[in-house]
Amino acid sequence: MKKYLFFAIFFASCVFTLNAQTKSELQIGLAMPQGDFADDDEDDAIFDGSGVASTGFYLGYKILSPLKTDGLYWTFNAGIMYNDLQSDFKDDLEDEMDDADDYSLPKYLNVPILVGLQYEKSLSDGFKLFGEAGLGLNILKLTNRSASKNDYEFKETFKPSVKLGYKIGAGIVLQDKYTISLNYLGLGSHKVKYEHEEKYDGDSESYDDKFEKALSVSSLNITFGIRF
Repeated sequence: MKKYLFFAIFFASCVFTLNAQTKSELQIGLAMPQGDFADDDEDDAIFDGSGVASTGFYLGYKILSPLKTDGLYWTFNAGIMYNDLQSDFKDDLEDEMDDADDYSLPKYLNVPILVGLQYEKSLSDGFKLFGEAGLGLNILKLTNRSASKNDYEFKETFKPSVKLGYKIGAGIVLQDKYTISLNYLGLGSHKVKYEHEEKYDGDSESYDDKFEKALSVSSLNITFGIRF
């Protein structure tokens, strides 16, 4: 809890350094899972360390506040990353639940909130290269898994998990307005807690549990941005 409080204070201190030269940037792009997050071992899927996550989308907002060194900026990044399950694994689950009246499968939502530094170097008029690194917190949330048939239904409700995360990346700036970047995000290892509920013929029971093995979340993102 102390480390989360530290980062909250650090985020606030960065915001207070904003000045008239501050730039804002909206970003959208592809989020390509890496490592365990992309691992397709169906036997260990989700609960035992394999994410089986497919390529998804990233939507973000960045603030750049210039420092005294020319081309150097404080950065504040906040975004949301959405990844569904890989299609083959998803098809297998749907086949297993084919006779269910209704069902839903989990999807991944990650919300990284990072602060860091970015350095930009002008190579020609209207063309810059930049490198960036950031550190902060990531919130992982899975949507519910559920199914129902006749008088039976079950639901697993996943609780948010907060871990330290980081980002390293590079890209180009065109006409001081448009950006293209490639970023690697390491978003923590999460042993997600969840509640399992079952109902049958009017009776119900529930229990709390957590992943057997922590899920390590990482992603390679290609983003396009516009500054204003």
